[in-house]
Amino acid sequence: MTMTLTYAAMSARATFRNARFVLFTVALPLALYLLFNGLYGGRGDEAGITVGAYLMVSMAAYGGIGAAINAGARIAVERQTGWNRQLRLSALTPRGYMAAKSAVSLLVALPAILLVFLAGALVGHVRMPLHLWLGGGLAVWLSLIPFAVVGLVIGFVATVDSTQSLTVLVYMAMAVLGGLWIPVEQLSPFLQHLARAVPSYWTAQIARDVLAGVALPLRGIGVLLAWTVVLAALGAVAYRRSGRKA
Repeated sequence: MTMTLTYAAMSARATFRNARFVLFTVALPLALYLLFNGLYGGRGDEAGITVGAYLMVSMAAYGGIGAAINAGARIAVERQTGWNRQLRLSALTPRGYMAAKSAVSLLVALPAILLVFLAGALVGHVRMPLHLWLGGGLAVWLSLIPFAVVGLVIGFVATVDSTQSLTVLVYMAMAVLGGLWIPVEQLSPFLQHLARAVPSYWTAQIARDVLAGVALPLRGIGVLLAWTVVLAALGAVAYRRSGRKA
């Protein structure tokens, strides 16, 4: 456990020191929220909450997803430099390594969520009780677990040269299909059905349901769990294969 926590702390520090990472995963969703809120924030309610709150949740989910995926994908760099090989020779167990990387992915996603929520309160004029602020933010954050595992899989299967392209492709696809840029209801019927099968849709929708005070969707929780289990299995296989290549 001590080795896992130590490695997680080291990885988190290295990730936060990457200026490009911070700009892409923190500044971009914040800027998009300010833009979208300026364009649409004054309109009526959406999904049982104000448009400002709706957009706030969408951009918080967008930023959190990007941070979680990108943090895990940095494994490709560690593989190229030989750092991953050295870790396999240390006391850090494979399970501890995976747990540490997943924890780091969730940790570095927090600033994006917090800043967008802060902008929602200060600029978007979102007003609600403290327990809804906490519940909505926690719902977004915990729903990022599948994306933390997505980053690990990408980091193990992709090369350094292909990691960025693959990460951006997955990130953009999840944002579009998940209705984070435009409401899912504006997509074609086929894409609407597809959206409800991807985790990004439920990352935002579960948080919106929390803010609206309605029951959590069991289907959404099931989709997130299914993606997490399947991706974790793929990540374990990819980890073992990357070790044989090393």
